[in-house]
Amino acid sequence: MTTTGQPAPAPSLRSTAGTGYLAGLFVDALGSGLYLPLTVLFFHQVTRLPVTSIGLGLTLAAIAGVVANPVAGVLADRFGARHVVIASYLARAVGFACYPLVDGFTAFVAVAALVAVGDRSYYAANSAYVADLAEGAARDRLYALVRTARNVGFGLGGLFTAAAVEFAETSGYHLIAVGNAASFLIAAALLAGTARRTGRGRRADPPRADSPSLLGMFAGYRRVLTDRPYRRLVLAELAFTVAHQIFPLAVPVYAAMVLDAPASLLGVLFTVNAVLVGAGQLAVLRWQRTVRRTHAMAFAGVVFIAAFGAFAFTAVLPAGVAVTVGLLAATLLFTLGELLHTAPSASLGAGAAPSSHRGRYLAVYQLTWAVSAILAPAGVTGLVSANPQLLWLAAAGIVAVASLTVLRLAPRLPVDAVWPEPVGDGERRAGSDVRALVGGGRPARR
Repeated sequence: MTTTGQPAPAPSLRSTAGTGYLAGLFVDALGSGLYLPLTVLFFHQVTRLPVTSIGLGLTLAAIAGVVANPVAGVLADRFGARHVVIASYLARAVGFACYPLVDGFTAFVAVAALVAVGDRSYYAANSAYVADLAEGAARDRLYALVRTARNVGFGLGGLFTAAAVEFAETSGYHLIAVGNAASFLIAAALLAGTARRTGRGRRADPPRADSPSLLGMFAGYRRVLTDRPYRRLVLAELAFTVAHQIFPLAVPVYAAMVLDAPASLLGVLFTVNAVLVGAGQLAVLRWQRTVRRTHAMAFAGVVFIAAFGAFAFTAVLPAGVAVTVGLLAATLLFTLGELLHTAPSASLGAGAAPSSHRGRYLAVYQLTWAVSAILAPAGVTGLVSANPQLLWLAAAGIVAVASLTVLRLAPRLPVDAVWPEPVGDGERRAGSDVRALVGGGRPARR
């Protein structure tokens, strides 16, 4: 995939569709935040199934969700990403409304699978819908707003969860299930009510031309798999998504078992991470707006590597205040790496996908999160138990390879995907320090 020339000026976000979409997304996150802090306990209290059965059921449901991912990509290309997002909201609304009715393992797996299918379909179609709504730098901003809205919604939902469980006890869990189902219905209604047409007569959810047969629609994935630059980008993204899993999976075990840190400190670290991820996305995006997305991702990799080194270094610090400060510094670095990676990664994946097959391309791109969620738990916990320092070394190694890969891909991806927006002379001077950090230099005007 090679292109030449300068990216065209980025149009602004299609505000009518974008406002309804973001409002629905916030309501969705608010409802999801009701149960996410208590996921296994929530299912145990609502269904009365043993915790071991819940774990097995959620694993089976996750497999169904992974299968749904490529199907969602096909449907997004065929019927428009907006319709698939709405369908994913409705599927999860039905699923959560049914949880209080579950009376056995089979019913639990069926309902959990429906919710998992809705979840994975949502993430695949949502990326394509954002790409339909906005282009260029506006797309970066919208991806950042999406992440901010979701984090704020999750945080507020968690607060409501504490109140519901505290004052309503067991019935509070049923209220959470019903509340989450209602949030998905509201989100679907808000998105369904958005304008179908946006600026310049462009539809926000255009269906793609495709073969009418089911086999023909899935055959479109051959184009994704034979697109060598995009395939390499997906593999690099997989390494970054594994890196994202390090903090929730490895840090608690490492801090408690290796550093003998108090459990209360873990709560502080996770709160710091959540608050900064929610509050810092737009600020970081402004810093990145004149930087090649490939180079921004590579710089995120450098920060991740520094964070892994900081976590490893805490093992040689004296117990007590020094370890606390070391863990806090490492957490801040890790959070910065997350912020630096997220928006340019999403926009690069969307921009490098041809519009005719964008749903399928982004379904494959989003599948990296599902694959890392399957692979990372066993790998991370195994390494941290066997040799914690080896974990940090391995994590740094895969991120270093991923960072070098995206740097080498920069000339082989569409210029509109690599660059957020054209830069004038004044902006060029203002952004020179940033570009010096991540390897600036803009293609010459043609």
